[in-house]
Amino acid sequence: MLSNRIKMFQRVRYGIVSAMLLFIVTEVSAQITMPDTVCIFTSKIYQVNNAAIPSTYTWKIDGVIQSAITNKISTTWNTAGTFLLTVQEHAANGCDGDIKSGLVYVKQGAQPDAGADTSICFGTSYKLNGSGGSAYQWSPSTYLSNSNIADPFFNAQLPGVFTYVLTVKDANRCNSINKDTVILTVLPPVKIFAGRDTSIFINQPLRLDPIDLANNRLINYLWSPATGLNNPSIKNPVAILDHDMHYTVTVTTANGCIGSDDINIKVFAVADLYVPNAFTPNGDSKNNFAVVIPIGIKELKYFSIYNRWGQLVFSTRDSSIGRNGKFNGKELAKATFVWTAEATDFKGNLISRKGIVTLIR
Repeated sequence: MLSNRIKMFQRVRYGIVSAMLLFIVTEVSAQITMPDTVCIFTSKIYQVNNAAIPSTYTWKIDGVIQSAITNKISTTWNTAGTFLLTVQEHAANGCDGDIKSGLVYVKQGAQPDAGADTSICFGTSYKLNGSGGSAYQWSPSTYLSNSNIADPFFNAQLPGVFTYVLTVKDANRCNSINKDTVILTVLPPVKIFAGRDTSIFINQPLRLDPIDLANNRLINYLWSPATGLNNPSIKNPVAILDHDMHYTVTVTTANGCIGSDDINIKVFAVADLYVPNAFTPNGDSKNNFAVVIPIGIKELKYFSIYNRWGQLVFSTRDSSIGRNGKFNGKELAKATFVWTAEATDFKGNLISRKGIVTLIR
């Protein structure tokens, strides 16, 4: 009778000890309660009892015996799913403890989606559209309003190609196994030149002629205001004006990007030829040339410049071409020149003018 009581006590003792399974991540971690939830590829240590107790143990995962025979087992969960972890103590006196078990839920981890690659107009912001998790991290954080949310704003200050990598965590704080990327292409700024400011004779037809400076593949033009234009929605409208006008042309590319530029038109009541009385060829893009300004002119017959010895130093029939500060490839010193010009106005009248122009250094 006494022997049976001892054996019963031993079974109860091992049953109680085994029931106090200590599942820990490291030997100094606190006890956690089964079932356990882990992220895939997580390594964990599960331990029972005290290593000082002279026992061996049988560990199984889903019925498969593991190599560990001590009071603890280390395993890496490489597959998502639900797994049954069991352990049984084998005491040195030959008595076996009860089989104790716990479920381990191995979570797959989130799958990030950084959104589709896209092109963005220079000077505009773009809202990223990440998904697939409950916590987000974009890298790098450059040009992003907030790299720790799903949908930060991207606002680059220069054209180029920018790649962002998205990682996420799910509701279990599991990191995403994979990463996803999005490529953002910031297109160059749209550069349009509406034309040089000009002067015309009253009611003289003027065809506007903007220039695409960056080969932007322009598809739409809009001139504003529409006053005096035969069609404000085409590239080259004709303006007929009886007063000064300021126009803005706004253009759109095939990518939906927008650019604009302005032109000033001064209207004169009398056709004439004007030449500014000085020019400064210093390379600052302002008044670098001696030019003739035709007002209400149909044809420029000539615009010629002579030095003080009567030598011809410049001549043209194109009013868009001016005289710089060189002669025979050499820079000229400060000097005064005589100019003459002759043209036909839109009524067929011959207009002849002359004057002086000074080169200022």
